[in-house]
Amino acid sequence: MYPTASLSISELLSGPYLLNIPIFQRPYSWGREQAEQLLDDLMEAAGLGFEGVPNRDYFLGAVVLMDAPDVQTTKLSPRMAQREFGVIDGQQRLVTLMTLLAVLRDLEVAQRTSIVKRVQSMLLAQQGSRFRRTERFRLHLAGRERAVFENNILRPGNSVLPPDVLPISHAEATLIDVRDRFRAVLAEMPRSARKDLADFIADRCYVVVIVGTDIDRSHQMFVVLNERGKKLQRDDILKSDILSRMTTGDVGWAARMWDDMSLAMGEDFEPFFGHLRTIFGYGRLPIVTGVRRVIRDAGGSEAFFKDVFVPYAKAYALVRNDGEGVLPGDMQRLLRYLNRLPDADWAPAAILALKQWKRDPGRAAFLLAEIERLAMLTRMLCAGSGKRTRRFAELIKVIRSEELIDETHPVLQMSRDEVRSIAFHLRDLHKRNPKVCRLLLMRLSDEMGDTATVVDPDLYTIEHVLPQRPSASSAWRQSVPSAEGRAELVDCLGNLVLITQQENDRARNASWAEKKDIYGTMSVGKAPLLAVTRDVLGERDWRRPEIEAREQRLIDLIEKIWRIDIKSQRPAARNVVPVEDQKKPMPPAA
Repeated sequence: MYPTASLSISELLSGPYLLNIPIFQRPYSWGREQAEQLLDDLMEAAGLGFEGVPNRDYFLGAVVLMDAPDVQTTKLSPRMAQREFGVIDGQQRLVTLMTLLAVLRDLEVAQRTSIVKRVQSMLLAQQGSRFRRTERFRLHLAGRERAVFENNILRPGNSVLPPDVLPISHAEATLIDVRDRFRAVLAEMPRSARKDLADFIADRCYVVVIVGTDIDRSHQMFVVLNERGKKLQRDDILKSDILSRMTTGDVGWAARMWDDMSLAMGEDFEPFFGHLRTIFGYGRLPIVTGVRRVIRDAGGSEAFFKDVFVPYAKAYALVRNDGEGVLPGDMQRLLRYLNRLPDADWAPAAILALKQWKRDPGRAAFLLAEIERLAMLTRMLCAGSGKRTRRFAELIKVIRSEELIDETHPVLQMSRDEVRSIAFHLRDLHKRNPKVCRLLLMRLSDEMGDTATVVDPDLYTIEHVLPQRPSASSAWRQSVPSAEGRAELVDCLGNLVLITQQENDRARNASWAEKKDIYGTMSVGKAPLLAVTRDVLGERDWRRPEIEAREQRLIDLIEKIWRIDIKSQRPAARNVVPVEDQKKPMPPAA
């Protein structure tokens, strides 16, 4: 049986209810959009909107609180002993409402008005007897955003002042953003309207309060009721699962470590748990279910947190940060190449390889090089994500087993059919996968220039030196007269360079001499001239022999970098060269 009561906001923020956000809860995550929607709804319900007719009351949903396990509460009453309750569901609404009330209080010019007194009595709780009275804020947040909430919102007068600290976390920045948005909107309202809104929120806005004493059952209600709120991220659910089952001595440290990792990884934090599930062989299960299996296998929440979460999260942070400032230069370079790729099917294997790189740096460096090799070869193979994931799952099994592994290990080999397919796809990789083709050219350019390029790949586009669609009067139709010959050459690696979109627009169907001038002007600015483009500038002509010779040079480089014999699997020659395409002088530029 759960004690339940319908309480107005003023009743909830008074009397026996001292509210704390449990440390395992997610941080404040409502953004400006949700906060503005709540304010719009409240103003409309209070009769301050378009229709101007106030509602009799307004329902704000359910709030789930957790009482102490040894308290036998059968009925909620304002006469209950004052005590602390954990907020299991309702944090986002309560924090937003209290921020709104604080701004309404601080927009008052006089400090002894009814709005100021009333709001302050809701935001600040009185504790103790008449002669030994103390105060505390009605709601305590759990994370590092607590100080921002109290010092910049709850303290009288502070919600309309500039923040006293530069927000660090997303939750801190969101709190300040919501506060400032409320201030901008409410400052435009007449004082009488602000008073009506404050009274409406306090007296005629209601929540259904449900109190439990068991964390598991309270959390179950939270998950069910949260369907109406901001959708939980998978990491929010897992945080609640893990920290709520840890001992008091460890939970504070664990919560701080969790928040630090979340802050360091940002948007990469939730995908981390998908990678973790894959590392431990549960890749086919939904992420939350899979990680719960990992927790079970580790021996429970505390063992999982110390032995799995912390070391693997640190390894993942290394992966996503390219190992900057920590790993040797060659390993940083490999991670930079991997992080350029559009999908992260390689990431679980990389996390596993780097988890104990200090213990065996040689093995970690070898594995990372092989992971990058497989990631690129499977993309040149044009394998789908499912096939790539299965390929890396086999490698993960070998890494976890800690068996000896070298270049001859079966898990690292490409079959003859796979090599043949790679050779075939490289003939027109740009048509099959333009993004992979661009990244391949970037990688080759790094090798040709002897230094790793640190520029953003998105600054560059692929340019076809021999144009894809030369005009009828173009000199290119004279240098490669047959349509069949042009179609065969135009998308091959030998005909592709990397330049900016602006230069690409200029080059298009320009003559060879004009194109060389355009390419050569790229040596300044954020997008320098790459070695893979500079490679063609020394050619006097650009016809079939030059294109095929350059293609062969690039294929040789691919074979050297990724240890693969492509030439033995390629057709002996391309189609028979049409007589009209055989070498003759390039026509002069028009």
